[in-house]
Amino acid sequence: MSVLLSILMILATPRQLPPTDLDTVVQRATDYVTKYEEELGNLIGTEDYTQNVAWKNAIGRTGGGMVSKREQRRLSSDFLIIQVGKEWQALRKTNRVDGSKVKETQQNFETAFDDSPAANTKRFNQMKTDSTMYNIGGIQREINLPTFALEVLRKTEVSRFEFQKAGTTKVDGILTWEVRFRELRGWTLVHGHPDQELFSHGSFWIEPETGRVLKTEFKVENNFEKSPIQARVVVDYKPTKNLNVVVPALMMEHYEDQYDSIDCRADYSNFRQFEVDVKFDLAPPKPPGLE
Repeated sequence: MSVLLSILMILATPRQLPPTDLDTVVQRATDYVTKYEEELGNLIGTEDYTQNVAWKNAIGRTGGGMVSKREQRRLSSDFLIIQVGKEWQALRKTNRVDGSKVKETQQNFETAFDDSPAANTKRFNQMKTDSTMYNIGGIQREINLPTFALEVLRKTEVSRFEFQKAGTTKVDGILTWEVRFRELRGWTLVHGHPDQELFSHGSFWIEPETGRVLKTEFKVENNFEKSPIQARVVVDYKPTKNLNVVVPALMMEHYEDQYDSIDCRADYSNFRQFEVDVKFDLAPPKPPGLE
């Protein structure tokens, strides 16, 4: 093959050019999330979860004086990300608390479900309750599914948000665009009680050539409460040898109101496909809450 012909073939080969506009990057990220959720499936792995709570006014909730108190709790758990209808949910089976093995009260995820959708739904709801059994602090938090922020980029949701490029930065050596988002219209992703719409904002770190999301930051406030609540969840994604997609590796959470300040760190490892086929008898999904 001549040198001239080789050059012509290279010039004729279509290449993915770096995008120059925000709309292109957001569209690539939306396409990426669509494919990501199709390929993700159900995942099971290990979660090491540390919670630190500072009660800024421990007696103040009942009208008493100012008392400062701190508490830490460390959990080691089997962690399941499972699709229920069109949504992903997180379940935790805690094996150790502060290093001590807990009494077996929950079935293993692999044996917990059977062929009855109605029975599976009942078990799932109980397991959802059990997943928060060892949470500490006075703030109810339901937005700490590590993949939750990706819902912003779904085709069904993305038009309700505005986006702004905030700069470029490297994530694990990969050049990304930091793209900030803000929820403008409901039906919001997160709700208070009973149906208070809570408008979210945050950032994505997106590989512009592919739309791949390597880091997320999701923030939301509940100003309907007597003591307003602020929440921030940051998730780092990394590749794993067991799967073809990047998976959550680290999740950092911060929640704060007048009384509590809660900081949590979740380290994930050994994510793999959850091979059990589970069917549910579905009811309309309830949006995650912050109250």
